Amino acid sequence: MTVALSLTNVLLPLLYLVVWVLYVWLFRSDNPLPRRIASRFSATVVLIHLGTLALRTRAYDRLPLGSKLEFASALAAALMVTYLYLERRRRVKQTGFLVAGLAFALQFVSSAFSTSVPEASPLLQDPGYAGHVVLVLLAYTALTVSFLYAILYLVLARQLGRHQFGLLFRRLPSLEVLERMSVGAVELGVPLLFLSLSLGHLWMYKLADRVDPVLAAGLSPWDPKILISWVILLGYSAGLVGYRFLGWRGRRMNVLAVTAYVVVIVAMGLVQHFVPSFHDFRQRQHATMMWPVAEQYAERPPTAEGGGE
Repeated sequence: MTVALSLTNVLLPLLYLVVWVLYVWLFRSDNPLPRRIASRFSATVVLIHLGTLALRTRAYDRLPLGSKLEFASALAAALMVTYLYLERRRRVKQTGFLVAGLAFALQFVSSAFSTSVPEASPLLQDPGYAGHVVLVLLAYTALTVSFLYAILYLVLARQLGRHQFGLLFRRLPSLEVLERMSVGAVELGVPLLFLSLSLGHLWMYKLADRVDPVLAAGLSPWDPKILISWVILLGYSAGLVGYRFLGWRGRRMNVLAVTAYVVVIVAMGLVQHFVPSFHDFRQRQHATMMWPVAEQYAERPPTAEGGGE
């Protein structure tokens, strides 16, 4: 298993680099070869990446999201999964260079700086919490992709307004398609976020029955991160309602998408750094206190089986 993990750690950034090159080639030349193979090759790389994540889960006996570098790798896979879904739905391949480039950068950083298995919260071994985290990752990845397409829309709209008919004008899809892809990502992200919040609530009440009463008292649905997540869900849901029934289109809709995402990042950053929350599992001691059978899930030191992240 060590050899497989080490091999994929080196192989994944190279594969993502090839994916990015194919999409850049397609964007710049509209050559039929990358148009024919880019999507299939990308799907193959994603399957390899998902298989690697499953292998790490087995090797570490936990979800491989225990550090920023592990998170970066998982985010790269989530970005490509979301993009391929939108590409297949809208049959538009000219924008793949943007998402593939971001996925390559994330995986490169993850592979280049990962030297050992990090200490992680034992909660990542609990299926309920792990499912909640995966859904949160996919939901916010979809909102990130929506933000990227909204940016592309505004950039292209600005160029058209200035009568600058360059490479972006020749290669990018129409403004209407870019808007649909941005909205389509939100349509994917909203139900995923709702499912993640619902599962998180169920897991929280289940956990409250297994920890010390003093700690259980701190598990509250009024936690700042939970409240902000519900506000985000309602805000994006309102945007979808406006798009479907109130005629919110064009520049207004895409400015809203960009603004909403910036607000999400700022709000989550402020809560993460300045507001106490039981979601803070960065310290192993705190996480262990919240897990009554922590000895069973204690992190093992990097071994030949677990090395290779």
